[in-house]
Amino acid sequence: MQPPTPARRGRLGFALSIVGPVAILALLAYLLASHGHGIATAASRTSFAQLVLVTGLALITLLARTEAVVSCLAAMGGRPRRRDIHAANSLTFLASTINHYVSSIVRAALIRRIDPQRAPTIPQMIMVDAATSLIEALLVAILIVVSASALKITWWLAALVLAAGVGGLALALAMRRRFGRYQLFRGLDVLAHSRQRSRVAGLMLIVICCQVLRTLIVLRAVGLHPSLLQAVATFVAAGVLSSLFAGPGAGTAGGPLIVFGHRSLAASAAAGLVLSITALLAGIFYSLLGGPVFLWRLRQAITSPTRRAIT
Repeated sequence: MQPPTPARRGRLGFALSIVGPVAILALLAYLLASHGHGIATAASRTSFAQLVLVTGLALITLLARTEAVVSCLAAMGGRPRRRDIHAANSLTFLASTINHYVSSIVRAALIRRIDPQRAPTIPQMIMVDAATSLIEALLVAILIVVSASALKITWWLAALVLAAGVGGLALALAMRRRFGRYQLFRGLDVLAHSRQRSRVAGLMLIVICCQVLRTLIVLRAVGLHPSLLQAVATFVAAGVLSSLFAGPGAGTAGGPLIVFGHRSLAASAAAGLVLSITALLAGIFYSLLGGPVFLWRLRQAITSPTRRAIT
């Protein structure tokens, strides 16, 4: 039997990225149908103040991720204005709720519409996201080692994950040194820029802390009474699912089911729904702030060449 071709493997990966979130959403739909009263009761335990706090923490993570992009583009030199990056990213996050694989493409295209001179290319933006993902992945790998017992992962598998994170970062640095003369690999410049690299690492740490805190708040609100280690494990599980699946919050909704589903399906499903909905609300609020700025800058970009041509 011949090994699958790259095209076939690509189609298989795409199919799995669609089937995964559909399966999780189908499971949530089943739980809503069979445990609807229990889920509603668990979700109703979350107070309005807690919902506001959890949504605010989600908004902070979006702002921190945008600032990480700012740092990566600053390491490349001649970055667009910070407000333009925030305006474009506010709309990008809405697109990523449907399919996070298109984030780099959408972000680069939106920035190019309002600042074509200083905007990175789509391949460069893909490299920028790869650099930030590698830094975040290394931090998450450390969390996996810490929460290995809660995730029921053997020590050697946790160590393997950490080694993979370190290896991925080392490989990216080697590629940047070897191919740095090519414009494509300019997106990895942040890995060689000590100040911006440290800033991105600090921002990713803020993202992780906010996500763990909002997970802890929601899990306790629905009555699961987790430890900090279990909240970390839930965040890690949700992150792993989100990286595998391309869907509307499937990873966020599935994380609590993996860690706490054996204890209480209703409360776990309620926690997943609250985390997903508040993340979506944060994205909508961010787009309401950045969307008008993007439209204003887009109008300026369109009318400026016309005015120069007239004069």
